[in-house]
Amino acid sequence: MEKQYIYLVLTRTGTAISKAIGLVTGKRYTHVSVASNIMLTDMYSFCRDKKDSPLPANFNHEDIDTEVFGSCRTIPSEVYRIPVTYEQLEKYNDVIRHFIVNRESYTYDIGALFLMALHIPYNMRNKFTCSVWVGFVLGKSGIAHDIKKHPSLIEPENFRSIRGAELIYKGDLKKYRSFIKEKYSANIRCETNNDMRDESVSA
Repeated sequence: MEKQYIYLVLTRTGTAISKAIGLVTGKRYTHVSVASNIMLTDMYSFCRDKKDSPLPANFNHEDIDTEVFGSCRTIPSEVYRIPVTYEQLEKYNDVIRHFIVNRESYTYDIGALFLMALHIPYNMRNKFTCSVWVGFVLGKSGIAHDIKKHPSLIEPENFRSIRGAELIYKGDLKKYRSFIKEKYSANIRCETNNDMRDESVSA
């Protein structure tokens, strides 16, 4: 049976919010998304609804070529894959479907950014930041991680070193699909090896 993976996409855009988060945290990446296919066509996160305004924000499908990502000239990124079982993948798909169907029941937790900056844990209800939501999704999918933090304080950078995560790409996210297509030619599969090319760009 072909191996199954979940993909974690860490990015840093040039938006004011991203710059502010980067300034406060001192971290390279300020946003994280999750997908279940290597081409990232089903990428989701909690983020702004429209590229021109940070609010309103909610659970959204993200695309490399449109909205915020589409408006960026370059997008520093790292893409990780986590091996999952068929059962974990099914649970993951169930969680994503739940958020698609119940999107209006949730919203972005803008206030949590201040609590996270102060390292103050808080009770999560129907509001999420991008990184807290990705941690929530992994947990609900039965995908274990070893981030030793309160779930409400998980940051994008924490996903860089979780158990089982393998870096498969580092560089401009806008070049990611071309890299994957070249790497796997006509047979796009969820298999990678150690000859990963580093196309790093400055933040």
